[in-house]
Amino acid sequence: MIFDTKESIFHKYEKHDFTLHNWLTHWYPQICNYLNLDSQMDFISLETILTEYSSNYSENNLKLKLHNKDIFILAPGIYMEEEFGEYLQHKTSKDKILISIDGATSYAISRDIIPDLIVTDFDGKIEDQISALNQGSILVVHSHGDNLETLRKYLPEIVSGSFMITTQIKPQPGSSNFLGFTDGDRAVCLATMMSAKKIFLLGFDLSSSISSYSKPSPLDSIQRDRKFRKFEIAKSVVNWCVYNGQKIYFYKDQVNSK
Repeated sequence: MIFDTKESIFHKYEKHDFTLHNWLTHWYPQICNYLNLDSQMDFISLETILTEYSSNYSENNLKLKLHNKDIFILAPGIYMEEEFGEYLQHKTSKDKILISIDGATSYAISRDIIPDLIVTDFDGKIEDQISALNQGSILVVHSHGDNLETLRKYLPEIVSGSFMITTQIKPQPGSSNFLGFTDGDRAVCLATMMSAKKIFLLGFDLSSSISSYSKPSPLDSIQRDRKFRKFEIAKSVVNWCVYNGQKIYFYKDQVNSK
């Protein structure tokens, strides 16, 4: 495992097979209980979106793009800027794929880097993500019960680019479920499902601090507690990928070992 999750209620699921069945049967119901989520709202959100929109980038094309590649996933953690700077210094191979997580996209494009993929639920600066989409990024946009109105507002602006709609429930035609809950661990799951060669994590602090790129607006105590609970889920989900054979490394550790 890559994170210490022995005290987590999700630890018991980490060695389960990496399947949609196990996600829907074990992980997702436990997450709904843990965060007091109404799963019906996820159904409503997905069904509403799919009446007007459908993924225009296929899972097969995604597999071709990511299969057996080194995948670098940039999350908006407190050490993101430092670690991304190291990444830029060592970025040489064209076989490397960069996936940015929601708000981290804004920092990437500020460094004149357009991510190959953006995994998002439109919680960050959406205009930057649409700008990256228009410059060639593939947008993997997540539908859930809390972002329906945001999706309805911005989806008309992304239809000219390549995008996929994802969900955390049973997927319907026009959508996908790559497993995972937060944008960060969902990106790790996506790369794992697409048979990445190796996954390198940048900005994955999942600690007691929240960067401004992750949440631009200050959080109250209740919101902070909820964010840290999501971190707990993310750690176990990443471990789930590791236990199922995916090679995952903290990028900073790889740089320091050279």
